[in-house]
Amino acid sequence: MAGTASGLVLIQRAIKGAAIVLGGVCTFVSFSSIVGIATGNAWARAGLALVLTVVLPMAAVDRALPKKDAGKARPGLVVDVIAVVLLGVALLFIGLGQPVTRPLLVREGDRLAEDGREVPAHFVYFLGGVRPVDAPEPAASAAPSASSAAPSASASGGP
Repeated sequence: MAGTASGLVLIQRAIKGAAIVLGGVCTFVSFSSIVGIATGNAWARAGLALVLTVVLPMAAVDRALPKKDAGKARPGLVVDVIAVVLLGVALLFIGLGQPVTRPLLVREGDRLAEDGREVPAHFVYFLGGVRPVDAPEPAASAAPSASSAAPSASASGGP
């Protein structure tokens, strides 16, 4: 019985950890795209988004903790609040707000792609619900087929 409970506790901790990581990344991208309305500077977007991603859950934890004289706090309350806040922001911005926030996310993906960050750009495009269109290959790939067709036409037309 004790082995089952510890296994469930480990699964619960893993799920909370995954929720914090996934919610944190999505919340960071959301805040970064909002800051991108005001500035295109990558450092400013990342810095302010990081501050907002940390401060918002901290404020929620501060409000959720009981007062010192209220008794004993529930174990795991801080982690639960952080996970709920980060996933809640991500759900509201990326999930429910999709019709309004899609252009913000697409523009953030465009900024990342312009900076040469292809993998994060594709992730942000995915969050925005669009499929990225990669730039077409240069005309050099079409030139060998045209040059190989030209000698064969002159060789067949010559005799």
